[in-house]
Amino acid sequence: MKRNKKTLAVILAAVMLVPMCAFGASAAKRPNYLLLGDSIAYGQGIINSKDACYGRIVANTNNYNYANDAVSGTTSGALMVMLKDSEIIKDVKKADIITISTGGNDFLTRNWVGMGLKGIATGNYSDLDPIVAKYKKNLTSIIKTIKKINPKATVIVQTIYNPHNDIWTNAFQQGVDRMNAAVKAVRKATGGFEIADVGAVISGHPEYIAVDTIHPNAKGNIAIAEYMLKFLKKLGLGTKTVPVIKVQPVSILK
Repeated sequence: MKRNKKTLAVILAAVMLVPMCAFGASAAKRPNYLLLGDSIAYGQGIINSKDACYGRIVANTNNYNYANDAVSGTTSGALMVMLKDSEIIKDVKKADIITISTGGNDFLTRNWVGMGLKGIATGNYSDLDPIVAKYKKNLTSIIKTIKKINPKATVIVQTIYNPHNDIWTNAFQQGVDRMNAAVKAVRKATGGFEIADVGAVISGHPEYIAVDTIHPNAKGNIAIAEYMLKFLKKLGLGTKTVPVIKVQPVSILK
């Protein structure tokens, strides 16, 4: 009888140990998800970006460890500088998945109004070409730098969207098309990253744009999260496509 009790105790201990080991293995494999870039990735169009932007929604849904090093106003040139920062390098080194949003500020901060008005008046948007060429060069350096820091990470570059539904729509689209073509050209030349067509998700949907006329609002962030979850599942990096929203995003009001 004593032997039977001892045997039973050993079996119960082993049974209890199995789920603990499984949990430990699961926790160890939890992917690290990092966002880099500009105000889109930061979540500028909502007031609770830290807890409710699309990156956070994706991380919560797929149970990723989450880090967001995006900064509003960041250009592709500024992102290159950021990749020299020791804290950013640390996050890149440990990341399994890196999503990059960059490029929109490259021409928004370069007298876009003047270039847009000139293009509308003349039909000539060649002033955008030097900006696109610089962006293409910067993006190439960004990808190479990240891959040098962490060659195993899956890097995803988001396309740029057109937030306008007004007289600026066609002019802005000229810049968007050129920048997105540059992303495809860099991928063809260097490889090493995936392209997430966020531009197709947001462009033409004014209901996804915040009152500042640029950034995704609450609905826009959820829409991007839904798209990214499907995109990541196709890459074999996630299993869920329905967002788990622990904190509802709240759109900015002014």
